[in-house]
Amino acid sequence: MRNDNTLSGFHIKSKKDEVLKLHPKKYTWHIPKYLHDLNIQPGDSVMVGKPGVPILVTEVFREESEDTGKQYKRIRGLLEKAPQNA
Repeated sequence: MRNDNTLSGFHIKSKKDEVLKLHPKKYTWHIPKYLHDLNIQPGDSVMVGKPGVPILVTEVFREESEDTGKQYKRIRGLLEKAPQNA
């Protein structure tokens, strides 16, 4: 089992005409321990922040905060899993 605790991705912005756009800047968030069972993968969308901003996940990895000295905000939950190719 992988113990990934960090993800990178882009903010998803939606317009009134249902066109989805990605914010060009890549951000990084922490995956809390209670959400590790969700097995978040690239292509999934997760929720961050109080208003529930959607994020498209591009990378999931393990990072030790003690080694890097970085602190990230946490994700709040999984919005949608990416479709799996058979």
